[in-house]
Amino acid sequence: MLAGKLRIGLAEQSVLIALAHASVQFHKLKVSSSESEDMPEVIMKSAFNSLPNYEIIIPKLIQYGIYELPRHCGMVPGIPLKPMLAHPTKSLSQVFDRFENLAFSCEYKYDGERAQIHRLSDGKCFIYSRNSENMSQKYPDIMEKLSLIVTPEKTESFILDCEVVAWDSTAGKILPFQILSTRKRKDVTVDSVQVQVVLFAFDLLYLNGESLLRTSLRERRTLLHSHFLEVPNEFYFAKSIDSTSVEDIQIFLDEAVQSSCEGLMVKTLDEEASYEPSKRSRNWLKVKKDYLDGIGDSLDLVVMGGYIGRGKRTGGYGGFLLGCYDPDNEEYQVICKLGTGFSEADLERMTTELKPHVLPSGPKPYYRFGESVKPDVWFDSVCVWEVKAADFSISPIYTAAWGLIESGKGISLRFPRYIRDRTGEKGPEDATTSQQVAELYEQQALASNGNNVSGQVEEDDYY
Repeated sequence: MLAGKLRIGLAEQSVLIALAHASVQFHKLKVSSSESEDMPEVIMKSAFNSLPNYEIIIPKLIQYGIYELPRHCGMVPGIPLKPMLAHPTKSLSQVFDRFENLAFSCEYKYDGERAQIHRLSDGKCFIYSRNSENMSQKYPDIMEKLSLIVTPEKTESFILDCEVVAWDSTAGKILPFQILSTRKRKDVTVDSVQVQVVLFAFDLLYLNGESLLRTSLRERRTLLHSHFLEVPNEFYFAKSIDSTSVEDIQIFLDEAVQSSCEGLMVKTLDEEASYEPSKRSRNWLKVKKDYLDGIGDSLDLVVMGGYIGRGKRTGGYGGFLLGCYDPDNEEYQVICKLGTGFSEADLERMTTELKPHVLPSGPKPYYRFGESVKPDVWFDSVCVWEVKAADFSISPIYTAAWGLIESGKGISLRFPRYIRDRTGEKGPEDATTSQQVAELYEQQALASNGNNVSGQVEEDDYY
């Protein structure tokens, strides 16, 4: 279990619930039923979200018990948090409906790599990915300049939430994510850097020994702007406007697209505006420039199988079987076949990267698929790809979100296309969930005035 070799690594939430119940039994505690926030499972999950380290939490749990845990387990610079995530929305009217009568902020949504910057009180700094991977060696150029962005007399320790973006310093403009993805991940030195990057900071989670998770976004942003300094071609604050008007969102969205951004992040400023680690919250909504067409949000899917290429794709894989993740049942559910969106060079690279992960004995027991959907080879659940599609379809063949929309049927993607590899950023359990697939389908149905797209997916739809 500890090595992550049991099933898909033993679901984290199951471990946390078990620890909470064990503490109650160990200390012979009475469980409060008056407030849901006082429930042991809720306390345990909240503490772990702030300090995701069992080596620290479990001794405190044994010593103080579950109800005292929040007092003794707070954020610590050097231990990365799972970031807060935004909920996708398909139209600006949905954004305004959600934030009606609330003050909100619109930020540029940068097309880069999420980065959590930590500085300890002794001056040591670290950069972590959204998947809690230490990226400090990948970005030595950022590490070298971190001392320039703080006001030294006021800032000792901090945790920043940022986006690393490829940057053209001559033109002073953002470059596409595809440029950033060419940057080396290991053995990088400042002199060897060929792709320059810039940091865009949009949130401050911890400052000078104090957690800011419970404070409002307006307060966190005020502290961010007063304790850090913009440095041209190195560090900027995310561009934003505060508003209560849906017209402002449309104008700002157009500006974001013209500035080479993906779209906007819309966030509550004062009410329900705390930072919620490891949660996809409706207090943050994202609107991408291509949300107004097709399915809206892109999906991050796990590569479960491959189809041997034919014709000019002979010698490698010509198509792939992808799946979403169901955290309740701890299984991967197939959602579509994918055969478009990549170049011949991409296919060659994918074939090389996937061959070590072939499962000679067949699919894992936690792969859910129908008898009519079987690839030529099965892969271990390692690679995560971002995929876009024309729309969703009810399917008796594919098992994604099985039974959540229609009994005895799942959901599939029509005309999916490959966007990019997100394996370095996301683990397989961070992939799009079956519940999210069902929610996106429902959004599509609402946008179509109730005229659901349904029917069996044709076998060649993915081409």
